[in-house]
Amino acid sequence: MSGTRSSRRSLLAGAVIALAASSALTACHSRGADIQLYPEDDAAARQVVELVFKQRLTLPDNFVLRPDEFAGVSTDHKRGVLYVGSREGTLFALDGNRGTVQWEIPISGSISSVPVFTGGGDVLVFGSDNGALVALDLESHKPRWSYETPGTIRNEPLVHGGIVYFANSRDQIYALDLESGDWRWQYPADESLFQTNFTVHGRSGLAFLDLGDGVSSDGVVFSGFDDGRVVALGANSGVPLWTASVAPPERGDFVDADGTPLVDVEADELIVSGESTGVFGLALDDGAQRWHKPVKGAGTVVAGPGGVYVFTSSLEGIFGIERGGRERWHQQVDPGVLSMPVVVGDVVFVTHSDAGLLALDARTGEFLARLDTGSGISSVPSYDPQTQRFYTITNRGDLLAFVVNA
Repeated sequence: MSGTRSSRRSLLAGAVIALAASSALTACHSRGADIQLYPEDDAAARQVVELVFKQRLTLPDNFVLRPDEFAGVSTDHKRGVLYVGSREGTLFALDGNRGTVQWEIPISGSISSVPVFTGGGDVLVFGSDNGALVALDLESHKPRWSYETPGTIRNEPLVHGGIVYFANSRDQIYALDLESGDWRWQYPADESLFQTNFTVHGRSGLAFLDLGDGVSSDGVVFSGFDDGRVVALGANSGVPLWTASVAPPERGDFVDADGTPLVDVEADELIVSGESTGVFGLALDDGAQRWHKPVKGAGTVVAGPGGVYVFTSSLEGIFGIERGGRERWHQQVDPGVLSMPVVVGDVVFVTHSDAGLLALDARTGEFLARLDTGSGISSVPSYDPQTQRFYTITNRGDLLAFVVNA
């Protein structure tokens, strides 16, 4: 293993991958043989990923100056199917091996979230830009229920103990019964805390801490808000357990806490980020600040190998830091919007709104490869450990499936 890793590192330094279609793409899937993914004289990047298929989801629209695809892929191993939405408001079910369309249904509003496969393997839960959370029956392909809210839903819903939790763009968090869609609780109960100053596009997702005490089925739901608050809510009641702030003392605009919190049980900390302030380590039990790493524009923090935390900033680049906030590595990248990182083994993948897909060594920050996908990527990248496949959607509407050789 160590020899393979060493040879991979020596091969990959500075590698650049060109991804170009050899013929015009249609709505049918295109196999890897139809695409010149790697230059003939550069085999280095094959050590990171290899293209499995490419599938067009959205037809080009010449009237959209900068089209964006924000959705992500969910894998249904039971049926061998991939589920993914599009900005045109279509939910696709694709063959998991080849990417061909098995069925599709129209949904009111764009789909910009990652569907969640749940309910004993027979229900798909996803949100829409029209503010509806939909529970789709995968046998009938019809909604079991739909719940309307006044804000767009672009974050992945969270399911635990028969309850589905989700947040919308108006900083509202809901808990619904998974089986019926019935309302359980909502935070806040009204819009009195709705942020009125300028905020950054996007919203924090939800994180869950299972108390696992063998007595109570309760847990804690964590989330951030546009005004810089971070809140811990009782999962059964929606009652705030504690509230902290990562906004600057002087407040102002763009004080959002938009990064999805990371629960680090081993350190007994919640890792959160503030758009204007950086990354914070908060005590899980009361939200007290333990450490702070100043970075402008910091996004969601994810766990990497060897205790490293990885996150991106569209202003300052890609970072690897240690518990306590000490910087281990930092890579500046070209201007553009960067996604939440996805860590696979020792490799971290980040999508870039202009440059495509970037791959770095998660331990050292060394650049391994850049995949020029023909357009930028704004979608949520995803990885399926069972098939070892990585999925991302270009802003041209092409779903790319790779095998990761990390």
